[in-house]
Amino acid sequence: MKTKNTLLIAALTGLLLSGSALTVNAQTNIATEKTETVSNKLTVLQIKPMQFRVSYNNPTSKNVAVRILDTDKNVLFSESKRVDNSYLKYFDLSTLMDGTYTFEITDGKEKATQSFDILTTTSRVVSSIN
Repeated sequence: MKTKNTLLIAALTGLLLSGSALTVNAQTNIATEKTETVSNKLTVLQIKPMQFRVSYNNPTSKNVAVRILDTDKNVLFSESKRVDNSYLKYFDLSTLMDGTYTFEITDGKEKATQSFDILTTTSRVVSSIN
């Protein structure tokens, strides 16, 4: 009975140590649609895993339209906002599946975009119990 309990404890310990860990990463891609002046205005910064700070400075008009698009150009988020000097918003995108997404800000006739990829990576740890 004692040997059986020892084997059970060893097996459970092995399972715990060999578990897998999931990590979600976002990788930004600079879109080619930006002009030089617009690209300096849009900043997308990942502040925590899957949490982003989006800022747009010195808009040419008082209204900006902000959208998040997926690969198929489906709109996942959209808002129009009146701004004076800058637009600033924090986004939690942890519910999005793996894929390529785009932040798009339209300011009058100018449009700034920045794409990013969400990739889930799996890490596995293998251990031996003797």
